[in-house]
Amino acid sequence: PRKNIAAFIVEPVLGEGGYVVPPAGFMPRLRALCDQHDILLIADEVQSGYGRTGKMFACEHTGVVPDIMTLAKSIASGLPLSAVVATSKLMDKWEPAAHGSTFGGNPVSCAAGIATLDVFEREGILANAAARGAELMGRLRDLQRRLPAIGEVRGLGLMVGVELVNKDGSANKDLQKKVRKVCLDSGMVVLSCGPHDNVLRLVPPLNLSQAELDEGWEILNAAFQEVAA
Repeated sequence: PRKNIAAFIVEPVLGEGGYVVPPAGFMPRLRALCDQHDILLIADEVQSGYGRTGKMFACEHTGVVPDIMTLAKSIASGLPLSAVVATSKLMDKWEPAAHGSTFGGNPVSCAAGIATLDVFEREGILANAAARGAELMGRLRDLQRRLPAIGEVRGLGLMVGVELVNKDGSANKDLQKKVRKVCLDSGMVVLSCGPHDNVLRLVPPLNLSQAELDEGWEILNAAFQEVAA
């Protein structure tokens, strides 16, 4: 029953599930359903948040404001730090000091978190992630038109997934492994994801330079030409 549902948790861009960007109307419709039935909407922005998609939070691409967001990983540039962010309507329900953690609020990690925000503003990190991501997606889609082994190319900003498939469109996990091996031998680490483990996930640093993008592309393109052409 709907009355037994306290909250709906969603990744604005699916992470381990294959770097899937939902259809344009998905998040607004979900927000409307949650509002209609008095259900909290929780956005897991651990992977997609903090500039990864070219905006501070992936939810911004949809215009949806969740009731709660979870953040971690990149918010302190590698130091251990996580956060739960919520509307004042929810947070005010807690009395002062009602929510504590033995290891919470580490001053060094918090200082790194503040420094990270300073770098975002000073170096134009969001604009860089959006621009480099658009260029990378363009190159990949051009390659996709020439290589049948590339299925979908999807993503936002510098959160990019490349699906590898067989001639019949089925998942090709073996090809994923071959591409990653060639890249690794050339000095570039590429990860994988997806329920069939056939998606290459490209998640370079958000301050990726043009020269670094070009160098990485040469390695990736050469790997595709070697094992997938």
